[in-house]
Amino acid sequence: MRKVHLDFESRSKVNIWDTGAYVYASDPSTEIVCLAYAIDNEPVKLIRFEDIVLYGLGDPFEELRALALAEDTLFYAHNALFEQLVWQYCMIDKFNMPRMPINKWRCTAAKALAHGLPKSLKDAAKAMELSQQKDTRGAYLIQKLSKPQKDGTFCEDPGLMNEFEKYCSQDVETERELDHMLPELHPLEQYVWFEDQLINRRGIAVDTEAVDTCLNLIAEETEILKKEIFDLTDGKLDGVSKRLAVLAYFAKKKHPLPDFTKATVEKAVKSGALPPELVQILRIRQQLGLTSVAKYSTLKNATCYDNRLKDILLYHSASTGRWGGKLVQMQNLPKGTLKDTDTAVEMLKTGDLSLVKMVYGNVMNLLSSCIRGMFVAPEGRDLIVSDYSAIEARVLMWFCGQSDAVKMFADGVDIYVQMAERIGGNATRQLGKQAVLGCGYGMGHAKFQSTCQGYGIEIDETLAQRAVNAYRDTFKKVPAMWYAQERAMKAAIQTKKPIKCGMVSWDMCARERDFLYCTLPSGRRLAFHKPCVEGGSVKYFTTDSVTKKYIKKETYGGKIIENIIQAIARDLLAQAMLEAEKAGYKIVLTVHDELVAEVPEGWGSVEEFNKIITAVPKWAKGCPIDAEGWRGKRYKK
Repeated sequence: MRKVHLDFESRSKVNIWDTGAYVYASDPSTEIVCLAYAIDNEPVKLIRFEDIVLYGLGDPFEELRALALAEDTLFYAHNALFEQLVWQYCMIDKFNMPRMPINKWRCTAAKALAHGLPKSLKDAAKAMELSQQKDTRGAYLIQKLSKPQKDGTFCEDPGLMNEFEKYCSQDVETERELDHMLPELHPLEQYVWFEDQLINRRGIAVDTEAVDTCLNLIAEETEILKKEIFDLTDGKLDGVSKRLAVLAYFAKKKHPLPDFTKATVEKAVKSGALPPELVQILRIRQQLGLTSVAKYSTLKNATCYDNRLKDILLYHSASTGRWGGKLVQMQNLPKGTLKDTDTAVEMLKTGDLSLVKMVYGNVMNLLSSCIRGMFVAPEGRDLIVSDYSAIEARVLMWFCGQSDAVKMFADGVDIYVQMAERIGGNATRQLGKQAVLGCGYGMGHAKFQSTCQGYGIEIDETLAQRAVNAYRDTFKKVPAMWYAQERAMKAAIQTKKPIKCGMVSWDMCARERDFLYCTLPSGRRLAFHKPCVEGGSVKYFTTDSVTKKYIKKETYGGKIIENIIQAIARDLLAQAMLEAEKAGYKIVLTVHDELVAEVPEGWGSVEEFNKIITAVPKWAKGCPIDAEGWRGKRYKK
């Protein structure tokens, strides 16, 4: 099978970071500046699109066209969906290029993420210490050449264009070496990636009328709130967007605050020391600062011409394989407080701010609660949505061999009540639930106490300690598995020999550079880059979730189990996506442990969908998974 490594450099009047790849690629102003490609290990070839226009150089695409048509050729790119879309919108009609199916594409970013490496080509190449590194001038050249100048035209500087072409060619060199250094995705996982691309291409329908009306309401309410700030401060502040100015105002009023974090604001308000006008300023700032409300603008900019939002899932966003979000970030939408989203959205669509306020009160909070309702089933279709029930807790008990807990889950016994009884005292079912769902990965009592507080469960240190102890005493095989997997991981690193532990195996594979692999029950492998044992602890390189830097981090038994369990739960969900797709349930979204399908009205059922996605694959025999679902026209929680 031949490989073609491909990279486009383009320019457009559309900002891809605001609109996403679909709107960008399909915009009439978007055009290719150059493309570079290499066949297997042959030298990189470059096609300059300006030369085609100015000089009419025959057909420079003859070889590339033949490769696209050949059955024995695959196309590789880094973040391959972008190349797919540019090919679709800027190559097929303009240059008579053939359409290529998704299964003809491969993605080196997907391979990097599946190995726990950074997503960007620059950072992945640096982490792997490749001989071919990404050109550091790229960001500057893109800023100068890919974006319009103030007069709306594009820079045509010949010297910079020459650099841009070299940058494009270097990307192909770097991407090709990265591909050579990493194995292909597991065969089943390759199909999961195809499904991911299909879902991103399909997108989910958007109620654009509702979005437009909500944006008008946001603008109207923002002006009202800004005027209220102006009046409250006698003109000293004209809004609350300037953080330092607001902090300075509070300091002048003899009520200094260190910051405006949620905890700081709530503490200040509850203290009773703040005058009413300062409390109101804080409340208004909270309303105007809602990130969920800001999502309406993103939704407006990124929705495609067919009223669908596309390319919103990020494959293998977490090292465990879980999906992340792009653009509107569906993974972190607020749960909202409304039970009847449909009625609320219809009220918003009236565009009558006074009426909305009269019925619902706080407009910004209402808009935050209704963001999910902007996603709909188009005419003649329904959404069927199903959410796995406590999937990680179920997988954990199954994986650790805690058969009594597995039986309770399978039989429908309320394990949360059972846990509360084991904790004793005044422990509620809610506390029991938090213990079952939160104590499986080695959480101590202090962290458990703070976690409970985050869910509105107030407990003292003594009760937190009792809850943690009760969990570990009740499910003894869980902590035993923490320590067993940590020992196995250390042994694999130190002996360089395969170590089997329970349902997984650990192996410092000599064929791939500097990676420790954990082979999961599904056959997929978790990868740990440059692992070592230092001071009795396991350490490896990974992307820090907060700083986003690629650094060496320490891990431990509970965290190792967390990675394994989340990965297995993700594999169950991925398998379910494939099975649902085969059965005709077109998946349009996945959010955490939830699957969203779009189906014709009157076709299929929630019961059938649940049955399909809870069918346990052979590799997970005995795992007691369950799901609950609903059917409707608007997405909701």
